[in-house]
Amino acid sequence: MTITKNLLLELDLLRNFYTEELQIISEYFSCHKFFAGQVMMRKGEVGTYLGIIISGEVEIIDNEQVIATLTQGDLLGEIALIKSSPRTVDVVAASQGEIAIITFDDIEELNFNRCNIGVKLISALTESAIQRLLKDKYRDTREYIALLACEQKTAELVDLVLEHQDFFSIHAIAATAATGEILEQQTEVTVSKTIQAQQLMAGDQGIGSLILSGNIQAIIYLREPLARRTDQPELEALSRLSDLHPVPLATNIATAQTIVRYLAELQSNSRSLNTPEIVGAC
Repeated sequence: MTITKNLLLELDLLRNFYTEELQIISEYFSCHKFFAGQVMMRKGEVGTYLGIIISGEVEIIDNEQVIATLTQGDLLGEIALIKSSPRTVDVVAASQGEIAIITFDDIEELNFNRCNIGVKLISALTESAIQRLLKDKYRDTREYIALLACEQKTAELVDLVLEHQDFFSIHAIAATAATGEILEQQTEVTVSKTIQAQQLMAGDQGIGSLILSGNIQAIIYLREPLARRTDQPELEALSRLSDLHPVPLATNIATAQTIVRYLAELQSNSRSLNTPEIVGAC
């Protein structure tokens, strides 16, 4: 059974969406009934979907203890959208009710078909997950500079890093495995985080989740404008997400140089403000 846009309109979670957008989103959701005592998500399984509770109550159970109760409008399983590790709790229905489910594959398809709506949906769905993750005292607090390039622009990226070796050597760098290997071989930078090349937007190793969790300082993604592009929807989604959260994004060497100089200037000004003034004695 599919979910209707009228049900989505009633959810505070999606209050910033237009009716036309919700009509499109509703086509990717399916509505399911659940019954008291039904196990809806199991601890240890890898999450492949999330849900919005339409009616009824469900309990979050850890070590046989109820740690939270979710009701109408609450998200269920959204952490798995940005963190690909297995689920850490059981989810059991406490009453009869209904849940609207969307798979992560369907979210990726929505991104591909209507990337503006897809990015907006991801931002809304992950907001509560991000707030929960930010409260984790063990979370990664580093701010990365993401360095990426298409094959034709890899050498240009290496030259940029070599030109600003001192700057990049003191910042946390995120890159794909292939690009990171080239950078470490040809420059003196250390890549601190590996980005999934095929999942820029999703998964805990994607740039999208790093933006949402406040772990990206800037993105440099050098691309060849005349080459045939198969990753255009991903890049468009990344651009829109950078606009939403505002993160500097460079797609050519000129804007990359500007970002590096801007961040270097911010760093220099910060150091000046933190240096105590020394007053000489006469």
